[in-house]
Amino acid sequence: MTDELIDVYDENMNPLGTATKQQVHQEGLWHTAFRCWIIKRTPDNKCHVWLQLRGKNKRLYPNLLASSAAGHLRHGEKNRDGIREIEEELGLKVAPEKLVKLFTTKKSVRENDYIDNEFNPTYLCEVNKDFSDLHLSEDEVDGIFDFDLEDLQNLFNHKVDKIYSSGLVRNENNTPEYKTGYFWLSDFVPHDDSYYQKVFSTIKRYCDGQKDF
Repeated sequence: MTDELIDVYDENMNPLGTATKQQVHQEGLWHTAFRCWIIKRTPDNKCHVWLQLRGKNKRLYPNLLASSAAGHLRHGEKNRDGIREIEEELGLKVAPEKLVKLFTTKKSVRENDYIDNEFNPTYLCEVNKDFSDLHLSEDEVDGIFDFDLEDLQNLFNHKVDKIYSSGLVRNENNTPEYKTGYFWLSDFVPHDDSYYQKVFSTIKRYCDGQKDF
């Protein structure tokens, strides 16, 4: 299978051309990857956030919790075109107008000969769906969990050591099954705490009615 082309940039996001994903990560070329955080309101109007459990075979951070959906933008795609990742990873089709832009961040990670230099346009998407509506990608996603937004803020602001959640996890028969339990900071993809604090405080402002970020 031909390695797909993606657009590459300098560190100031000036376009430089295209490269394959393999080249991008071998040479540390800057590129763009979409991120989306899915939220759902409870009947008492509390905001909950869906977090993806990354697949056990992922190159980076297997079996750790991450944003609801994420992925590289292909050559020629605009930031919002990354919405396809929600359907590809979670089996959930979302209308483009449901995306709310939060901010864009830069991420630089090196693991041996694998270099990941990314711009991350980051979005929020509010849904009125249940986990029963999802179809998790067998190649990329091993589970999905529902977290209370306030609990997430307390965890990353170091007010508590662990938080409780429920969700679906793929079992040994490759079938999602219901699971509950506690989660610690070590169960999340290791961004700086300030990144998670920014994400969850911005989501809180959205849930409180603010529309401009």
